[in-house]
Amino acid sequence: MREATEADVLSLTAFEVGLFAWMAIMAFVLVPEPHSLRPDTAAYWFLMQIGMVIGFATAWPANAWLIRRGTKEAM
Repeated sequence: MREATEADVLSLTAFEVGLFAWMAIMAFVLVPEPHSLRPDTAAYWFLMQIGMVIGFATAWPANAWLIRRGTKEAM
């Protein structure tokens, strides 16, 4: 359990920071009320896919560092 935590907490946190930051910007800045983003709209899911790509980009440096450090194995 400890090894899995060491290998994944940093990379998952970096991914979530990128994803949630993107969705927060979309929800509160670019698409504010009354045109709110709701999970029952196609726009929400489209923007979520873009957010996942951004999350991947923000997790990349953390994963590269964990692989270089030997904490995580390359796939």
